[in-house]
Amino acid sequence: MKTRPPSDSTYVGDEPMPSGMTFRILMASLVGTSVEFYDFYIYATAASLVFGPLFFPASVSSMELIGAYASFGIAFIARPLGGAVFGHFGDRVGRKATLVASLLLMGASTAAIGLLPTYAVAGWLAPALLCLLRFGQGLALGGEWTGAALLALENAPKGWRARYAMFAPLGAPIGFVLANSLFLVLTLTLSPEQFSDWGWRVPFLLSAPLVWMGIWIRFNLVETRDFHAAISKSKPSRVPLLDIFRLHMDQVISGAFGVVACFSLYYVVTAFALGYGTSELGYTRSSFLMVELGAILFMAAGIVVASWLSDRIDPERILIFGCVGTIVSGVVLAPMLGSGSLLVIFLYLAFSLWVMGFVNGPLGAWLPGLFPTRVRYSGTSVAFNIGGIIGGALTPVVSQALAQYSGLVAVGFYLAITGGLSLIAFDASARRKALEALAQSETRYRSIFAQNHVSLCEVDLSLLWKRLEAVRAYPPAKLRAYLDATPEFVDQCSKLVRFVDVNEATVLLLGRENEREALGSIDRFLPPHSELVEAIILGMCSGDDRVEMEARLLRSPGNEVIVIFVIAFPQDRDAFDRVACAMIDVTQREQAKEALMAAQGELARVGRVATVGAISASIAHEVNQPIGAVVMSAQACVRWLQANPPDIKAASTAAERAIKHSMRASEIIQRTREQVRGTKRRLESIDLRNIVTDVLGLLDRELMSASTKVTTDFSIDEPVVLADRVEMQQVIANLVTNGLHAMGGVPTDLRDLTISLAATESDMVRLEVRDHGTGIAPENLAKLFSPFFTTRNEGMGMGLAICKTIVEAHGGSLTARNHEDGGAIFEIVMPLSVEEQEDLPRAAALGA
Repeated sequence: MKTRPPSDSTYVGDEPMPSGMTFRILMASLVGTSVEFYDFYIYATAASLVFGPLFFPASVSSMELIGAYASFGIAFIARPLGGAVFGHFGDRVGRKATLVASLLLMGASTAAIGLLPTYAVAGWLAPALLCLLRFGQGLALGGEWTGAALLALENAPKGWRARYAMFAPLGAPIGFVLANSLFLVLTLTLSPEQFSDWGWRVPFLLSAPLVWMGIWIRFNLVETRDFHAAISKSKPSRVPLLDIFRLHMDQVISGAFGVVACFSLYYVVTAFALGYGTSELGYTRSSFLMVELGAILFMAAGIVVASWLSDRIDPERILIFGCVGTIVSGVVLAPMLGSGSLLVIFLYLAFSLWVMGFVNGPLGAWLPGLFPTRVRYSGTSVAFNIGGIIGGALTPVVSQALAQYSGLVAVGFYLAITGGLSLIAFDASARRKALEALAQSETRYRSIFAQNHVSLCEVDLSLLWKRLEAVRAYPPAKLRAYLDATPEFVDQCSKLVRFVDVNEATVLLLGRENEREALGSIDRFLPPHSELVEAIILGMCSGDDRVEMEARLLRSPGNEVIVIFVIAFPQDRDAFDRVACAMIDVTQREQAKEALMAAQGELARVGRVATVGAISASIAHEVNQPIGAVVMSAQACVRWLQANPPDIKAASTAAERAIKHSMRASEIIQRTREQVRGTKRRLESIDLRNIVTDVLGLLDRELMSASTKVTTDFSIDEPVVLADRVEMQQVIANLVTNGLHAMGGVPTDLRDLTISLAATESDMVRLEVRDHGTGIAPENLAKLFSPFFTTRNEGMGMGLAICKTIVEAHGGSLTARNHEDGGAIFEIVMPLSVEEQEDLPRAAALGA
């Protein structure tokens, strides 16, 4: 996934940085190094063009040029000292103040060079002052590059470190363009005499306003986030330089040789090439400066591309690519630079400076990364400037001397060697980082291994693997049969499975006093007839990546533990000498499982008892009504028979009613028995109007005793549903009886019960039982259908709960609410049978 800074802010760590501050930081990094390198390059250009005869006159022109290049190299001697000084204060005081000081020193030294007298005026004092000011330039630049790189790097968001840090290296081509463009203008507008007399001083004097601009930008900065975080955790190092050489010498050496190719390549294709082209090849200064100005743009592009790739790949790998390009540049230097064609020379310079971008751009992200934050400024500065001495201080001098006495082939060979040195340094750094990462990983592994509360161990299976050589090729079924038939072979193999390392948790699991007692063959911990080793053999021979099983281990004679044993086999079959495995003690879990099974059996018994109780309550509640009606009808029959004279007709009617209620009670009991046995309901298409009529007939005596008027309103033609007839009778009878009880306390003339049937939706029918009683208390509405809930002292509270269950089992719903006339409405909504759904529109129209 690509990352990019937010448009209005940059996030560093967890805190956002305003975009204005981000821009200021990047510009401070870019402008500062641009001004610094401008000052540095105008000296290099002036040394190539005029400093030889003006400050180092000699009888041979090449010796003048060598003297000028020697003064140029003095800055590289000063750079490590500047790196140490500015690095010390950068790590102790902060990056901002150090950057301002380095820029001031560079600007003052450069402007002063523009005011120096020549050798013809001041004699030996002129080159001495020139070398002193050049030393000041080197001192300032020794701390500038590192500070500018850290300023951007330590404020970079995640995934953008190389692209932020590239603004420091980008100052090099920008400074070069400024310096050489100005020299080109002066060369084109002034005569050689004017340029030699005073024109060369102009670029040095113009550095003053550029320095002032850089200082103004840097005064408005804040300190970097990484530096703030480092000093908040611990005090700054008292002497960072000592810590660097004491604790990080390897990183200093790698860093120093890593930047050699950057310096050597740059000064060969700029300072040396300019001097060689104008003195040996005979090109005019203006033409060669224009060629270099065009080629330097490739360096800027190379820095941007290399930094972009570094964020996506790795800075070290990109730098290695640049070193390979440096070697190629050295190989083609002689034929291309000595070709006599400005076009070919331009192509060589463009290619070399493009490669320069790859050995320069990622340095801002790679080199500081070698050192911890609290000594990063010092470490980076020392490594960068020592590399500058090796790769840059003497490069123009050595290249000029080699060209003078051995030709351009020797110069190319020298350049290729410096590229090879950096390549070796980057490769060594990559290997060291890999080894450090491996060591850290091993340390973390050992820490986790030793401190983990899970039993972890390493097992040596190499001897077992050799012992299995004769049976490895067996198919799994044949191998299993062989192991079952030869238990002595398995016993022999168990002695070859050895614990070679265990953690404290394993020692405790196995019941040993210390780690030494736990090491050795696993057979000591296996009970008779254990299948663990057999499973390991089968897993190894079948090529499985792991074996996981439940096993029993002996802690001591007669004392077993149950474990989940997991062993992971390596893909490399030659690595069986240290195989990782883990054991999890599940003894208590197994004991808990046994207790759970016993508890489940007890709960099942309790559940059966509870079920019997619920069924008994249901039977008692449902059979109570018909049995009560049977008793009342039988009593009526007896009274009519005992009358004088006996009323046979009335007695017969009462007897028939008793028979009907007895049959209803029998049906309820039979249906309950079927439910207990799990028998399916006897569903049939029934007309709800008939069910309502039957129920009212069964309850006619209760209705008469309660002096209740019943009104029926059937507004649907054929309300046929698919249901159990007895169960629907039971539901409607319960709702009617419930209404009778609800109206028991209201005046007789208000006891009106309404039963209505109506169509609701395209495939549903609604049955309402409306009473005019006292209604349902608001606090009881939510729990009305809860089992055993009742508002009557003598009730069991099972009726409404059973009714709701029955209706829902038939795909319907049962609800209750109060109505505005007083009393309650119980509403049943059920699906019509399939045959009647097509006729519902007509029924709904009739209802309307």
